[in-house]
Amino acid sequence: MNVLVIAPHPDDETLGCGGTLIRHVQLGDRVSAIFLTSGELGLKQMPQEEAWRVRESEAQDAAQVLGLADVHFLRCPDWFIGDHIENTASLLRPLLVSLQPALIYVPHVLEWHPDHKAALPVLTMALAPPYAPSPSIRTYEVWTPMSEFDHVEDITGSMEQKLRAVRCYASQLTELHYDRAIEGLNAYRGEMAARRPYAEVFATLDPAIYLPRTETENPE
Repeated sequence: MNVLVIAPHPDDETLGCGGTLIRHVQLGDRVSAIFLTSGELGLKQMPQEEAWRVRESEAQDAAQVLGLADVHFLRCPDWFIGDHIENTASLLRPLLVSLQPALIYVPHVLEWHPDHKAALPVLTMALAPPYAPSPSIRTYEVWTPMSEFDHVEDITGSMEQKLRAVRCYASQLTELHYDRAIEGLNAYRGEMAARRPYAEVFATLDPAIYLPRTETENPE
């Protein structure tokens, strides 16, 4: 099965669903990542192109740890995806056609960060007709824990590997200990949702909700 994770910034894919992506790879799935931005605002002190280079290099290192087949960088403006939904969707659509994912992971829309909020609207627009397939979509949490979810993944066996991938993002760990934070969240999810040491949780989207109705469909 082809699996795709859409990450607004480098590190969101690992923080939000890195353990689950490892499980997909272990099961023989082909897993790809698309980064909507390259997270240049995470390195404000650097020129934009240098920040891109650092953060993209870290993403490629993390992808190797996770076992991803390939990564793609759209380099849309960090923090301002919501102002460029149509353009971002136009960049995303050809990759969807090429990768043909059967399952897509994307941040949930109640995330605090504006780029995280905008990721699902971007994906929805990219999936609009004439794009034909209707992949399954699971939303994941990064900065803002979800209040409701319907899928729980036991990542106990992949947690150590996930943390190694998180620590590939060394430039982002100098001020905030994301590794400590995500280990705590995954431990909480493990205890409360899986009765296991570590877990990640997801909400599955109904295609009838996220896919626009075509003009030929009967509204009845």
